[in-house]
Amino acid sequence: MDEKDLDQMQAELDKKKMEVQAVNIFEKRKQEIATQEPPKVDEKNELIEGMFKDGIKYQVANNKELQDKVLDTAKTYTETKMQVIQTNVDTEHKEAVFNNKKDACESYGFNEKTTPIWATKFMAIGYSIMLAIWLFIGSFTFMPVIFVAKKISVGLKKTWIAVLFAILIYLGVVLLPLLIALIPHS
Repeated sequence: MDEKDLDQMQAELDKKKMEVQAVNIFEKRKQEIATQEPPKVDEKNELIEGMFKDGIKYQVANNKELQDKVLDTAKTYTETKMQVIQTNVDTEHKEAVFNNKKDACESYGFNEKTTPIWATKFMAIGYSIMLAIWLFIGSFTFMPVIFVAKKISVGLKKTWIAVLFAILIYLGVVLLPLLIALIPHS
C-alpha cells in the first residue's frame, strides 16, 4: 500500500465518522434528555400555593361580602358586554339602511354609514321628490335629444354626428312652433 491509498482510506474513514456523527447528534440529544434529572420541586412553594388555592375556595364559598362583589362585578361585566353587542347591532342596522339609500344620502352630502335612520329616510323622500322633478324636466329637455341621438346612432355609427342631428331635430321641433306663432298673420 502506498501513501495515496492510505490517504484515500483515511478520507473515507473521516467521511464515515462525519456521517455517523451527523446521525448520532440526535441520538446523543435523546440520551442527554433521558438521563437528565427531573427538575427539583420546591415543596414549600407547592404547599403554600395549594393552601392559597384552598383559601380562595373557602372565601368564595363562605364570605357573603365577597360573593356579593363577585355577583355585582359579573352583572356589570354582562351588562357591558350586552351593551357592546347592542351598539354593534345598531351600527350594522344603520349601515344597511344607509347602503340601501346611498344615492339619496350622497346627494345631500352624507357619506357616513352611521347616519341616523330617520335622517336617511328623510333624505330618501327628498331625493325621490327631486328625482321626479328632474325626470319631468328631462322629459322635455335632454331626454328627447338622447332618445333621438340613440336612434340615429344606430344607423350612422358615429355618436357625435347622431347627437348633432338630434339637437338640430329637437331645436326644429321646439322652435318651429314658436317661429310660426311669431309670424304675423294677415
